[in-house]
Amino acid sequence: MAELLIGYDVEAMGRPEVTRTFLAKAEEAHREHPCTLFLVGKVIEENVRELERLAGNPMFDYQQHTYSHRLLKTVCIEHEGKTEVIRGMSLGEIEEEVGRTSELLKKHFGKECIGITGPWCYYRGLADRPDILEVLHRQGIRFTRTYGRDHHDFQPVAFEIQPFWYEPQGFGDMLEVMLHGWQDVYWRGINGWENVQGYTDFLIECLEYVNDRGLVWSHGSHDHSSLNSDPDMTIIRSLLTRADELGVRVRSYEGYYRSHANP
Repeated sequence: MAELLIGYDVEAMGRPEVTRTFLAKAEEAHREHPCTLFLVGKVIEENVRELERLAGNPMFDYQQHTYSHRLLKTVCIEHEGKTEVIRGMSLGEIEEEVGRTSELLKKHFGKECIGITGPWCYYRGLADRPDILEVLHRQGIRFTRTYGRDHHDFQPVAFEIQPFWYEPQGFGDMLEVMLHGWQDVYWRGINGWENVQGYTDFLIECLEYVNDRGLVWSHGSHDHSSLNSDPDMTIIRSLLTRADELGVRVRSYEGYYRSHANP
């Protein structure tokens, strides 16, 4: 059976009105379908009351996205003849950013954080960085969502690349659940934010492709992008409706991880 994992990077720092509107709309869209919110620590601090209210909803799984949306690993984007380098943090900075956000999740929501999305995501995830994996493992992280770029550090990641364990790196209990296809901010930035129907059609085509092959699709969106030109989140609603029609199982990331981890 094909599976659809819905994850939102909640990262609108300094714009609490965006995050709060998103949370209200996401609650409506996910009445029957679980999802994961990967929360930036600063966003938690700006929206504690609203997140506390939603924390009791079984459709919402809280994980983290670092404290201030700084990269775990350097990205070198090659696109249209240009190269852009965005540097990652030091190991000490990673420890601080991840630990601080996990503390916020536990303090405000009683949540033991085991999952992280790496800001910007990376080619091959953290397969080439066992030193970073060691830091994350020490902080209690057991699943990562960091493989979200191709060999040009751009888009997309093929659906045929499926979740894998970091056993060769020495962390056999850590699972990489990559981001597949195009992230919304890239596809819509290239094809037009107003092209809501075009993006909806594209996602449904992806879903049908995944369903035909019995694959896992890890889909990425964001708090700010989910509302851009689509204030009622019709895109995700249409995707979830089609998933039901096809019989695709919709899960949170923690739910997927725990169903595959050894007891």
